[in-house]
Amino acid sequence: MKKIFFILMCMSAVFVSCDEWDPVYTFKYDDPGEYTPVEMTANTTIAQLKAMYDNTPLDIQQDIVIKGQVISSDRSGNIYRSLYIEDESGAIELKIGKSGLYNDYKVGQWVYVKCSGLTLGNYQGMLQLGFRDPTGDYETAYIDVQYIIDTHIFRGGIGTALQPAVLSESQILNSSNFGRYVTLKGLKYGSKDNGSAGEIFSLIYIDPDQDKTSQANRVFLSDKTYGVTTWAMSKQGFIDYLNAGNFDSATTGDGSRTVAAIKDELLANAAAYSVSQYFMMGNTEVQVRTSGYAKFADTQIDPSILNGSVSVDFTGILTNYKGAAQFTLINTDGVGIVE
Repeated sequence: MKKIFFILMCMSAVFVSCDEWDPVYTFKYDDPGEYTPVEMTANTTIAQLKAMYDNTPLDIQQDIVIKGQVISSDRSGNIYRSLYIEDESGAIELKIGKSGLYNDYKVGQWVYVKCSGLTLGNYQGMLQLGFRDPTGDYETAYIDVQYIIDTHIFRGGIGTALQPAVLSESQILNSSNFGRYVTLKGLKYGSKDNGSAGEIFSLIYIDPDQDKTSQANRVFLSDKTYGVTTWAMSKQGFIDYLNAGNFDSATTGDGSRTVAAIKDELLANAAAYSVSQYFMMGNTEVQVRTSGYAKFADTQIDPSILNGSVSVDFTGILTNYKGAAQFTLINTDGVGIVE
């Protein structure tokens, strides 16, 4: 059995975590048919499991079973190959490694996870349950292999969907809330460094087939908005902004070239790109990060939000990235304008 698991683990090595998301296919699959809901007894809460992490990947060997209700959906394409579940103690990301998860895992559905054989790891401040990454580049990899999914993750009955927890500003950076389904109220467009003028962050690769760690192959859109008024940029959205000259003044990471000078290269290698839009909740900065492959990537943000005449309530998944609050919308229903 250990040999089988090792072989399957190596097969999944190519599907590890990464900063950028690949295309998310959100079409409706064939009806998987009826299933028999599983009933199991959890012996560990999600918070207790997360507390076992001690700054190094934990290969779980104990007979640990957790359960939680599904709080995420990848239907809009803004959550990629992962599932978030929550119990009364907290929430965690399951790195299942499949697209179209919303077809099998419904919001409100109970999910049981046999954790033995899986790995608890950290990615830039977020604890995740997945598989040990054989490459060592990350602490966890996507599970991917159907046999392993079937022997570790079990679908239970569908209950009443959890209501989002309304968090105060002081609770945003409390690690116990990372991964939970929450509502943040009364945010204003803007950032700590640029005030109400706002800013975005997006990482653009000049040639994605070359070294992605090279500063000469990267363009960072940061410190201002560059006139980006959409939640993210699909490939066509990126091309439109590029052709309009929005990014002409931006430079490569090493400062050697401007976007205006390399526009032809960027057009030839155009892709969809995630964007972080910055908001303030009191004195706390929150990055609302959206995938370029989300169905709403090119949706215009309401002008009244951008000009600061209204505040916003956000409902979705609260995450953490390198100590900063990051927020993932499940869909645009999670954006509420407060007059």
